[in-house]
Amino acid sequence: MELVTLGLILFLTTSLLLAIVTKSAAPRKLPPGPKGLHSLRLLLRAALSGTLHLEAEKWSKQYGDLVLIQTPAQNLVFLNSSRLIRRVYAEKGREGVTNDRPKTFSGWWAMYGNNDIILGSPTSTHWARLRKLFHSSIRFYGDGVERFESTVQVELRRLIDRLGAMTTVDSRERTPASVEVDLSNLMSYSLLCVLGVLLTGDCPEPDSDLVHRIKQFDHDANTLFNPSVDGVLTAFPFLRFLPCYYGHVVRDVTSSRQRLLDTLFTEAKASHAPGHPRGIVDILFDEQLKPDGHWLSDQHIQCVIMDTVITAYLTSRETLLDLFLYLLHFPEVMRRIQKEVDHAIGQRMPRIEDRGNLPYTEAAILEVLRHSSFIPLGIPHECRDDVTVDDVHISKGSMLFANTWVCHHDPEVWGDPGIFRPERFLDDVTGQVLPATHPLRQNLLSFGAGKRSCPGENFARTRVFLYVTTLLQKFDILPPAEHELLPLERGSWNSGAMLNLKPYHCVFQERR
Repeated sequence: MELVTLGLILFLTTSLLLAIVTKSAAPRKLPPGPKGLHSLRLLLRAALSGTLHLEAEKWSKQYGDLVLIQTPAQNLVFLNSSRLIRRVYAEKGREGVTNDRPKTFSGWWAMYGNNDIILGSPTSTHWARLRKLFHSSIRFYGDGVERFESTVQVELRRLIDRLGAMTTVDSRERTPASVEVDLSNLMSYSLLCVLGVLLTGDCPEPDSDLVHRIKQFDHDANTLFNPSVDGVLTAFPFLRFLPCYYGHVVRDVTSSRQRLLDTLFTEAKASHAPGHPRGIVDILFDEQLKPDGHWLSDQHIQCVIMDTVITAYLTSRETLLDLFLYLLHFPEVMRRIQKEVDHAIGQRMPRIEDRGNLPYTEAAILEVLRHSSFIPLGIPHECRDDVTVDDVHISKGSMLFANTWVCHHDPEVWGDPGIFRPERFLDDVTGQVLPATHPLRQNLLSFGAGKRSCPGENFARTRVFLYVTTLLQKFDILPPAEHELLPLERGSWNSGAMLNLKPYHCVFQERR
């Protein structure tokens, strides 16, 4: 009897163990997606041409909100709805494992081993402290305080004066004074002036070394961060040593990074007076000198400088260029913004506090961010561990893409996503901008979601608001007379990780 009992116990124990093993070994439900060599060919072609967001849009229509592409190197997972993006990136229980950055060549090389905020890992000892320090440095100027407002207003007065000095009057036509300009160059220099003051306290001259060095670094870094380049170098890092295209890209970004940091770090540190910050860089130096500031290395400061240059210059520049191109194609929107500015502000200089009184202007900015979606796949994340969402398994090490392009052009969400219509962001009853918590606003993810959302979102939107209202208060923006108007179509943007508008001209005409 005892042998029977012992045998039964052994049988049950063995059966239980087998059940556990079988259950754990059972195939988990993976996201759907294209399979085989054909999918890899599509992926490679899209990555090399900078049109991955367009290919991902096709996949979303075929496979749904969650799409998996399996490659020999890594699984790629596309998140194709705002609900899913927020669940994966920001929901408690998941955000701790879905907010790492992939180990890419660009982050390792350009940012000294991912020592920055944008590409650094939240699991890093210093990442949270670095992000918090960046926020406090911005608050020294930004997010609504008078110092930031004054800095931008001073540059805007200079910009208006520069435009005024260039305008001419055609006495035969009896039209207001006007001038045709390359808006790309005009906005680039103006924003670089603001950036120079924010970083160092000084406004650079048009032909200064700092202006040229920032422009060159932005160009070289944007080339390196393009998936078609970064992906190849991540897979074959030895190419940086060879006399080929990829080797030239690496050497160019290394050289331009060093020249930029010679000015913004080395020279700034040599002239730093502790306790008397001239700008964000000096604030970082002061933090480093505190008794508990040993954690903040020179490389950390250099990486924050580069993060600021890339995000504060590139994103604001692209938003403004996009917005003015839309106004050229939709002059009725420009006139409505001007009417709102005239009524709420009059002739005084626009201020940050006016944002609440200019709902249509705010709505137009939001609609440009939605319609253009110039960072169509966000910055990739990586899963630090296995995660399950909607009963679907995403494996450890998967690269995650927030497909904001699809989110911002979903007919089920927006109704008429292809139409540029700022009114969609206004309350039908009050006429005010829909709050950030409104279901429709929750589908706008231009600045990301969760702990990886852009730390300078309000900073960037505030700057765009001041530029748009101040310039439209003084000028009409008209199509060029001596150049073709850049069409509002996909071919007008250079493809890549960030969609950059091609250079274009417009006319600034003084308002009567």
